[in-house]
Amino acid sequence: MSVATVGRSDLVQKARQAPVARFALFGTIAAILGGIVLVLGVIGRHPERTWWAYQTNFVFWVGLAQGMVVFAATQKLAKGHWSGVIIRFAEAGAAFTTVAVVLFIGLFIGRQYIFTWIHEPRPEVGWWLTSKWFFVRNGAILVALSWLSWRFVRHDTAPDVRELAGETVVRTEDAPRISREAAFLILAYAFGYSLLGYDLIMSLSTKWVSNLFGAFYFMGSFLAGLMALAILSIVLRRTMGLAGVYTSRQQHDLGKLCFGFTVFWAYLMWSQFLVIWYGNLPEETYFIFYRLYGVWRPVGIAVFLLVFLIPFIGLLGVKPKLFAPTMVGFALVSLVGIWLERYLEVVPAINHGAGPAIGLPEIGVTLFFGGLFFMSWAWFASRYPIISPRLAADALEREQH
Repeated sequence: MSVATVGRSDLVQKARQAPVARFALFGTIAAILGGIVLVLGVIGRHPERTWWAYQTNFVFWVGLAQGMVVFAATQKLAKGHWSGVIIRFAEAGAAFTTVAVVLFIGLFIGRQYIFTWIHEPRPEVGWWLTSKWFFVRNGAILVALSWLSWRFVRHDTAPDVRELAGETVVRTEDAPRISREAAFLILAYAFGYSLLGYDLIMSLSTKWVSNLFGAFYFMGSFLAGLMALAILSIVLRRTMGLAGVYTSRQQHDLGKLCFGFTVFWAYLMWSQFLVIWYGNLPEETYFIFYRLYGVWRPVGIAVFLLVFLIPFIGLLGVKPKLFAPTMVGFALVSLVGIWLERYLEVVPAINHGAGPAIGLPEIGVTLFFGGLFFMSWAWFASRYPIISPRLAADALEREQH
């Protein structure tokens, strides 16, 4: 089906063909298997490793899902019409932002194994790191971002819901209102995820402070969202028969974004490293040295290779972005690297000097979170059009000019 022959009625039919059952089945199996490992680990003799894996996966998957929704918001704010076909794939991440609020309760349950400042109070921080204020504050951030995400997504999907229900849509889109809500969401994301980065990751390392870490965390999460969206788009193009709808031009545009934010991740990493190296203050340098030397050095090198060097070289040209296997491969490499980055940021700060250990607890908890992500995505796709006929038609029409 070529771009020229895709009509509005064809797009309406495509919007109803999301592989909901397949995603839900895969997510359910993964969540059950991972949940068994999680429960057995928590009630076992040494639950701390399972809780460390829980913390790692929480900051990874929650950031990835929120990053996907924020991508959709940036497209609305920047009037990125090219993304009209894939924007719903990204907005489906809003469902997991609600799941994240529930999963946050797990951090409270396992707080004794995760947050070092509970056992070793930090007077220099004062009231900021106290259990009550800490969990109320971060819980409120997650709730607020979930609410803003759903508010944005519901207004953007409303015309499509009415169209697929057979109603006549007189006013297809309240563009100024949606753009305003997108702006609020982006600002709240930058501010809220900076605080989450400080609280959920940076606070684990005693006396370590980096003013750049908040931006490093939320931009890394945004990169993870882009890479996950690239994989989803290619998978759904095949399963939903979108060969003439999700075009090579759109895939190239998304690939360029993945490449660009890979470089931006490296820029933020270097900016943070350079300031710490130049200042040479013991309370700052130990965080870097501990992760780049000794037993953690292989993980640190792997993060640099997987998140930056391999995707940078691989996605430098046009053909790797357009060829589905290479685009999916480099996106998967980047996602594994970002997961390892979260592991490298969290676990060395709380495992009492031990080296890396990635085995059944880490894999099982990752399956649990990933399963919930796919289940929530399938839930969204079963209730909202996973393709917007109006936005997709607009994107395809603009490609012809």
